[in-house]
Amino acid sequence: MDMVLAAVGMIAIFVASLGIVNTMVMSILERFREIGVMKAVGAGDQDIKIIFFFESFSIGLIGGALGCGLGWGVSRLINQIVNFFLAKQGVPYLQYFAFPLWIFMGAVTFSILVSLAAGIYPARRAARVDPVIALRHD
Repeated sequence: MDMVLAAVGMIAIFVASLGIVNTMVMSILERFREIGVMKAVGAGDQDIKIIFFFESFSIGLIGGALGCGLGWGVSRLINQIVNFFLAKQGVPYLQYFAFPLWIFMGAVTFSILVSLAAGIYPARRAARVDPVIALRHD
């Protein structure tokens, strides 16, 4: 069962990474002209990479925090429902789902690392934009 859940989790992480890459590449295409203007006024390749890495970092941070918050809320709700029905049968209140702080911090850190890894290709692609071609772009 652990192997099946791990496989499902890895597939979910892979799909999320592809979603981040797609979002970042589309961001490059939508802001092609802006990238050209930034490079024309003196922004270097490293500056452009930092901007896109910060965006992928933000996606990972917000997504990880919202996912952990949703997981915590759902686990609390399920815990309350299970305890409600078991209390009718005389079973004492138990904490069935634990959500310690280290899991929250680890999950958010992991989501940030995954999003940063997914942001490598889009950041490199944005840094290679030719400002002359970008400024001519409609």
